Amino acid sequence: MKSKISIVITVLLLSLPVISQHISGVFQSHGNVYLQFGKSSFTPITKGKMDTLPKLSNNKKYVIFLRVLPKNHTSQIIRYDIATSTESVLVQANTDHPEVCTPISYANSEVYPFPGLGSVSNIELSPDNKRIYFETDAWAVSAAIHFYDITTSKIYFFHSGSINRIFSNGMLDVQITGNEGKGRYWQNFLFDTNGKKIRPALGEKTY
Repeated sequence: MKSKISIVITVLLLSLPVISQHISGVFQSHGNVYLQFGKSSFTPITKGKMDTLPKLSNNKKYVIFLRVLPKNHTSQIIRYDIATSTESVLVQANTDHPEVCTPISYANSEVYPFPGLGSVSNIELSPDNKRIYFETDAWAVSAAIHFYDITTSKIYFFHSGSINRIFSNGMLDVQITGNEGKGRYWQNFLFDTNGKKIRPALGEKTY
């Protein structure tokens, strides 16, 4: 009888959600995403070999990562809820097929003259867990930076360029490009959360 009770308890313990364990981080290997527990324990949360760039939220409630579907080159930003072990697609993009992209209110506008989102890269979580910044293919000389607002479930255009770093106060270090007398240049600038340039960041212009 004692052995049966012991077996039942063991099964129940194994079936407890991973949220009850101490999560120390996330990593990807061979296209799959893993939760890390301490130094030597881990468990996979994806198995399709299509996933990279995992980021664990500061509250350790969810993971976001990039998934690229090889058949049609569609890229997706996925949110994995740790407590329920469920996935949801937050952003979907495809350079050649705007009809399958997540709708954006600023398509074909002055700031973003494209019908849909290009292929996604370089996804980052804001320190307050309220925004997911990401880059997409856009201009020949520059990517486009957008963010997904987790509170409103909407996508917003931020600025042209590439993200170097997000600071603890929410400000961003962004590499932008432009033209002047010497030709095309690249320079790092500090931006506030509204996409406004504050001042040049460390480093000189490069041509």
